Amino acid sequence: MAASYFNQLAQELRLPFRAVSRGIAPDSTTVPPAIIQGLRADGFDVSSFHPSAVTSSDVSASQRVITIGTVLPVDAQLASAQPKIEQWNDVPPASVGYGATRDSLKRHIKELVEQLDKR
Repeated sequence: MAASYFNQLAQELRLPFRAVSRGIAPDSTTVPPAIIQGLRADGFDVSSFHPSAVTSSDVSASQRVITIGTVLPVDAQLASAQPKIEQWNDVPPASVGYGATRDSLKRHIKELVEQLDKR
């Protein structure tokens, strides 16, 4: 969800940044139907997206890493000397309520994009 919203806003503002989505330990190879439906209602098609686990190379190749309600695995933390790691621990799980999750993510993303736009 966060990557979709971030990429849309960054593109609208013509910022050179793009987000990718990774999980700590994805327990599925597909996006849950409720998330697909919610994102589709917001204009995104993630039906072909396949969750994958974050790797240390993902982290080392990033300028910034955002964790949402979790921490990076130890091996990925070791690769984190370069990127700035930020935690968003106040985002409610989408399984509890898609709308609350979306709204929380959008607030965080707006703040992040404003910071990036000042660079």
